Amino acid sequence: MNALLLLMGGSGERFGGDTPKQFLDIEYQGKTMPLFEITARKLLTALPIDIVIFVSPKNTAGSTVVNPVIERLMVDFPGRKMKYAAAGMTRFASFLSGLSSAEKYPGIQRLLVHDANRPYLSVEFLQRVAAHLDYLSFDLPAFIPVIPVVDSVVRLDGKNVIHYENRTELKRVQTPQLLHYDTFAAAYSSSLSRGQMAFDFTDEGSLCLSFGLKVGTFEGDLENVKITFRADLMQDKL
Repeated sequence: MNALLLLMGGSGERFGGDTPKQFLDIEYQGKTMPLFEITARKLLTALPIDIVIFVSPKNTAGSTVVNPVIERLMVDFPGRKMKYAAAGMTRFASFLSGLSSAEKYPGIQRLLVHDANRPYLSVEFLQRVAAHLDYLSFDLPAFIPVIPVVDSVVRLDGKNVIHYENRTELKRVQTPQLLHYDTFAAAYSSSLSRGQMAFDFTDEGSLCLSFGLKVGTFEGDLENVKITFRADLMQDKL
């Protein structure tokens, strides 16, 4: 079985407005729905997902919006299991909350982790995601999508440039990130038992590297941007 953690924490302060961007009502395929539902529908349509954990802020707005969406999706995608989990104060804390909920479902083989505020998911990109789900194994237990760095990148000492980085060796990281569940779970449990877990990981790839696991990459999509500011929201591309 494949499980998806759809992460939708964040206050949306940089986006502006009273409604967090993941809850904004957007027109999609002739209907109006929250942005995170559009993301979920695209993933459920294109990928072999059996379980979805919606990791949303633990407040009235989160549960009030998420639970009706879960009910609609379970009608439109019968046979899938779906559940709400409370988001944490950081992305990593939200991931751990979703992981704890996923652990209650036996038989998970692969885990996908995606930021709900990345709704621009092309058919071609999702085909690459599906292919790399099949490539996951004990020897290669993690894959992350990456795109080129096109700007010059400098390292600073205060405000002064001390070094220009070689951008050919650098990539920008996207989601969904893919994990071989058993291998990841064993490494995670071992790290916890040794007391070596830090709590500042920005994504699952960096977490896997801290465990000593190999992390592979595949081609991302330049349009798979994370909506952060209002200008990032382009409804014509959904």
